[in-house]
Amino acid sequence: MLGIICDSLGDLPVELAERDDVYVVPVMVVLGEKSFRDGVEISRAEIADFLENNFARTSLPSPGDVMEAFETLYSRGYDELLVVNLSSALSGTHNLFKTIGEQFASAHESVAIEYVDSLSLSGGIAMLVYKAISMKEMGDSLRVISSDLRSRAGTKNFVFFVLPTLKYLKQSGRIGRLEGSVGEILNVKPIGTIDSDGIFTLSGKARGMKKAVEKMVDRLIDAAKGKKVLCLALYHSGNERDTISLVDWARKRISSLSETLLTGELSSGILVHGGKGIIGIGALIA
Repeated sequence: MLGIICDSLGDLPVELAERDDVYVVPVMVVLGEKSFRDGVEISRAEIADFLENNFARTSLPSPGDVMEAFETLYSRGYDELLVVNLSSALSGTHNLFKTIGEQFASAHESVAIEYVDSLSLSGGIAMLVYKAISMKEMGDSLRVISSDLRSRAGTKNFVFFVLPTLKYLKQSGRIGRLEGSVGEILNVKPIGTIDSDGIFTLSGKARGMKKAVEKMVDRLIDAAKGKKVLCLALYHSGNERDTISLVDWARKRISSLSETLLTGELSSGILVHGGKGIIGIGALIA
């Protein structure tokens, strides 16, 4: 039987994350001197409060937690394991899972493991996992599924997101401090994406969240134009009225592209890099 392992930055919807054949390993969220398991040991609200006057970061999952994922699914009878992770260009998470997986496989000769670098994050990973589950239910093999996902990663898996503030990008060094300061003064909202190499890049910007979200949605629609869309993703951080209103607007604009829409609130691991009010969308192309 085939089971799926991923990290918590995949932001799987509850209906996927809670399946018996899926195991989500939490990344670590670091606040000051303390580390917490994403989504397990600390709430989004607590992180949001911390971010009001501080900066946080993420770190790799615990190796023990990763090994537990392999052991748990194997004990449930899943001897074929598909591992789908956050882009290796953004984190060492994928390499960690491969290292632990190889250790596990060396002690369990009957297990088969395939690794897929999503070259994405959040909804981009969730859409690949959704595709994997769909293929599994159609009877496809582990090797066929992993090959299909690799062919889509970075080329047929589009993700865009609007960040409500530049301060976290400025702190991380992804943009210059002068550019970030001027942007904050002018209410400039960056539109980010993950390129074909799995690297975060700024793809545009606009004055104000509404205009930025409109521009982001237009970019996704343009990217999907003339193509069959297998599924869509729509995620956000925080539940402020303005954020939810823009999420609802985006849903209406993109819903005609596909019958399948994965939705949810962004994980704590994403929240620390953008704060409350992030809105992200994605499309997986046939």
